[in-house]
Amino acid sequence: MASQAKTILVSLIGKPGSGKGTYGALLASRYKNLTFLSVGDVLRHNAKRNETLRRVLTSGKLVDDTIVNEAVIESLQEGNLQQLKTQSGNDNTAKTLNDGREHVILDGFPRTDAQTKLLSEWPSTLEPALAIYFDVPDDIVITKLLGRRKCAICGGNFNVNGVDQNGWDMPPLLPSNDCKEKCDWDINWEKRDDDTADIIKERMQVFREETEPVLESWSNNNRLLTFVPYKGVKEMDRLAGVLENYFHKHSLT
Repeated sequence: MASQAKTILVSLIGKPGSGKGTYGALLASRYKNLTFLSVGDVLRHNAKRNETLRRVLTSGKLVDDTIVNEAVIESLQEGNLQQLKTQSGNDNTAKTLNDGREHVILDGFPRTDAQTKLLSEWPSTLEPALAIYFDVPDDIVITKLLGRRKCAICGGNFNVNGVDQNGWDMPPLLPSNDCKEKCDWDINWEKRDDDTADIIKERMQVFREETEPVLESWSNNNRLLTFVPYKGVKEMDRLAGVLENYFHKHSLT
């Protein structure tokens, strides 16, 4: 019996507000065989029917490693992955990444040293290949976090805050004309429960304590790429080039 083809996993790591979710979704739209999975979205969906989980998420603390691990593996099962792939969509110029095997971007996993160690227990069909760290200063990410908005009508994600300082050039990310025409921004735009000054401070501390050691683990295995997105989404061509170059230089079996 032929062995099942492996799914290649690319982890995105960054401080809250570093933009990794936005970059991950945009990357996935460029490639036919690249799917985007936001671990935060998975947990927030599960929290709708789990009050204990909801309280943890809104506190700024990290969810239990085992719970996160199980949620991610479940989302990567074949049927759920196909559903995610359909939701991600591709633009009309989408091409094939690497050797044509399925690739998944994991936004927000692994986020702790314990979660990193759990990767060794994953099914052999899932292959953690590399991590991309988005290196953004604290003051930049705080500004962007406080500006995040989501439209309850069209589902669009926006950011009303822009950044223009010390070489960083990130204009506000505003909605398309379709949203402008059918959505009342004063009524329909929502902030996440954890995008408050106090919780942001807590989340930044958690990142330093829990997630920075994860970077060391990836680096020690020569599977860490650091990317500085000075111009935000205008850096997508450069980011895609970094990803393609990595797979060009590293043969994954």
